[in-house]
Amino acid sequence: MIVPLTAYLVVAAVLFAIGLYTVIAQRSAVMVLMGVELILNAIGLNIVAFWRFTAPGDYSAQIFVILVITIGAVEMAIGLALMMLLFRQRQSVEVDGYMELKR
Repeated sequence: MIVPLTAYLVVAAVLFAIGLYTVIAQRSAVMVLMGVELILNAIGLNIVAFWRFTAPGDYSAQIFVILVITIGAVEMAIGLALMMLLFRQRQSVEVDGYMELKR
C-alpha cells in the first residue's frame, strides 16, 4: 500500500497552519517557539515527501532534513535558555512585555 503524495502534503499543511496560528495567537514565548518548531517540521515533511516521490535514490534531501531538525533543536535550546533568563529578570514569559527590549 503506497500513501499518495497529497496525503503527506495535507498533513504538512495542517502542521504548518497549526504552527503559524501558534506563532501569531500565543502570548507565551515558549508557545511561540513551539509554533516555530512545528513550522520547521512541516517544512521537513514536505522535503522528505517530495524526495520520496521524485528522486528516492538521492539521499541529499534526507541529510538536509536532518540538518533542519538539528537547527530546530538548537534554536529551541537557545530560545528556552533566553526565556529562562528573561523570566528570572521580569517574572514573566509574555511576548508583549518584551517589546521594551528594543529600546
